Amino acid sequence: MNKAFRDMLIGVLLGDAHIGRTGLDKAYISFEQSKNKIEYITYLHNLTRESGFNIEELKTYTRTDLRYSNKINESLYFRTNSLEELKPFAEMFLNNEAQKIIPTNIVDFLNHRSLAFWIMDDGQQVKRGGVTLCTDSFNSSEISILREALLDKFNIISSIHNKKGKNDSVYERIYINKESLENIKPLLKEHMHDSMLYKININENLVAFG
Repeated sequence: MNKAFRDMLIGVLLGDAHIGRTGLDKAYISFEQSKNKIEYITYLHNLTRESGFNIEELKTYTRTDLRYSNKINESLYFRTNSLEELKPFAEMFLNNEAQKIIPTNIVDFLNHRSLAFWIMDDGQQVKRGGVTLCTDSFNSSEISILREALLDKFNIISSIHNKKGKNDSVYERIYINKESLENIKPLLKEHMHDSMLYKININENLVAFG
């Protein structure tokens, strides 16, 4: 597994990707995106296959999102086989109850490529500037770890934007402010698929990986 692919996995695991253990020594990763992100999920599928992983074809998945008024979501997904080389990612991102967590040392694994994939995977465009990271599934302590990592690694200034869910529940999301995003845009852009550049308010055709 080359470094570029490891960086990509860090980014998508901070986003929508799921990791699971199989036995003591193996793990698998599943990738999922909404159906209208077909270009991006196809890109992830191709990168995973080109990196030497045996993977299934893209499949459609329909589910009810209980967080937001039982909204029906249609997604595209695929998963890797269970492999020993994915075990270190399970050790990083899963607790003993097999729940996804943020490792306390995530700052050591972040770089511009992994941040670019995190934004592509789970970022939300803010037309007035900046970008929001949809960190709904992480708790306040984990979000604090992520914000500190963004500050330490990239000098990114962030704040919390609350998203109201079902039954008055509130989910915390990280907002990267406009100035911070503008400062790192050139370094993010070179790692982003052209279909996802709109998330950082760029409308250009540029794809680079490796």
